[in-house]
Amino acid sequence: MQKLTDIIGALMRSRSWNQEKATRRLSPAGYSSLKIGRRRILSEAGKLLGGGAAVAALTSSPVEASQYQAEGGPGQISGLWQGTVSAKDNSFPPFKTFELYGGGIWISSGQTDLTPAALDSSLWGTFTQTGPRTFRGTGRFWTYDPHANPTGFGALIQTTTISNDGRTYHGEAPLQFFDSNGNALGPAVTILDDGVLIANP
Repeated sequence: MQKLTDIIGALMRSRSWNQEKATRRLSPAGYSSLKIGRRRILSEAGKLLGGGAAVAALTSSPVEASQYQAEGGPGQISGLWQGTVSAKDNSFPPFKTFELYGGGIWISSGQTDLTPAALDSSLWGTFTQTGPRTFRGTGRFWTYDPHANPTGFGALIQTTTISNDGRTYHGEAPLQFFDSNGNALGPAVTILDDGVLIANP
């Protein structure tokens, strides 16, 4: 890695690099020129090092952030939603939730959270966009008995799809309960989560 750093430093000090830098200052498309200059540096460094995984890792890039990660707007999940959570097998009655998404953080609070029969905490999770209008959220919430003694936790990984107009969503997830020692309690239950947008950024 130090050898690569030295090579890049030498290229930056070269006359051709200085000429490119001056061109970028004068060019209206300076940003594009900057990207071209960066590619040239990495390309030259790759030639000098004989290629290799290190240069490949530097030059490869993930999906453009602007394609999937802009906050708010149609196709984006960031905002405050009202949801209805139900069980695909009707093993529990549907209940309402408030769902907050933003900055990769997902928080969900249900109407039943503080009832003795289904006492649990709000859900705390994180989410990422996996495709157009599609998101993957991983969440956890604590569970308690009717006397507020901890009994374990619930865990889910939910796939959520936003409608074309960005006003509703539909999510599905396997919900698995665990005891306080992390042992699974029975099979997972498939839950459905249908939301309506209240407000977005």
